[in-house]
Amino acid sequence: MSKQRLLSLDALKGVAILMVLLGHIGTFSDPNTASPQTLLHTFIYVVHMPLFIMVAGYFAQRKVDSWSSLKTFFSDKVIRLIFPAVLWYTVYSLWTKGEVNYAGLLGNHYWFTFTLFNLLVLFMGQCVAVSYLLRCVRQESNRMLEGLLHFLIMIGVYYALSAVVFPSTLPAVRTWMMLKGLLANFYPFLTIGWIIGRMELLEKLRTKEVTAIAFLLFAGSIICLNQQPEWKSYLEYGGLWHVHRLLALSFFVLMNNVMSAVTERSGGLGLLGRSLVKLGQWSLPIYFVHYFFLPALPGMNVLLAGFTPTLRLSTELFILLGGTLMTLLPTLAVVYCIRLNPYLDFALFGEKGRLKK
Repeated sequence: MSKQRLLSLDALKGVAILMVLLGHIGTFSDPNTASPQTLLHTFIYVVHMPLFIMVAGYFAQRKVDSWSSLKTFFSDKVIRLIFPAVLWYTVYSLWTKGEVNYAGLLGNHYWFTFTLFNLLVLFMGQCVAVSYLLRCVRQESNRMLEGLLHFLIMIGVYYALSAVVFPSTLPAVRTWMMLKGLLANFYPFLTIGWIIGRMELLEKLRTKEVTAIAFLLFAGSIICLNQQPEWKSYLEYGGLWHVHRLLALSFFVLMNNVMSAVTERSGGLGLLGRSLVKLGQWSLPIYFVHYFFLPALPGMNVLLAGFTPTLRLSTELFILLGGTLMTLLPTLAVVYCIRLNPYLDFALFGEKGRLKK
């Protein structure tokens, strides 16, 4: 795996974290009025998390085939994803409400890290099952068969998760049902990201032919999305084959191509490439910190609702970009200060590499 390829994926995560901030400005900055179901708002929520999930799947190549590797796997993921989320949720709850209610931990702002942890654990079990099947048929080195088995099992896992229903009104069960829905929604993206990495398809996705096809699919998906921009369906996608999934996958291919061009210029990275790579490398710390700096934009939703869709798109993008800049600058300052100290970096962001030096 080349250094440039790593940089392009870092830049892709940089785009994804910017989209997270854009989406959160639209969702949280004007809480007193209902958010309009705009094309831009829907697009952001349909594609931003699948970008992160697919990149995570791409790097989920490490085998867990012994007790020591299993212990390392769980300790790394807990330190990286669970402990910082619990800590930041505690601080944020005390900051905003003066109290902490851990019953809503999975369903509030830091749901993504818990979902990603569970996705990786679920996929680890799938990898064990596939490895066992390959050993049974003596095809351990057959990557095509391995990828096919993962794809077929992924479909089964999706429908199994979708079919589970608990007819209960207990809060804990409702929270678990929401988590189950998130797992079903994002698990296909994790598996596809892994297949891309395992089959070494990243370069093939950057060919002119594949990029052209992806653009046509992306344009068609946008047209379909514009007919009914209901962003809440990103939790469900209406099934495994929903057009929202096609939109997310085609956008991944296009942005993979763009970020490759941005990071592989002759003469080294330009300002845009360096900025996106740094944002991608700091994406998890930015995710933890940015909630503290979301601006209040009262009247934003009423203003946007009064425009026609044509005028609203550019106006909404202008407002969201301004709010993102207002959020990002202090967030980066806090992240930078924390990362100066390796102990704080470990405790608050789960970065343990610098402690070993």
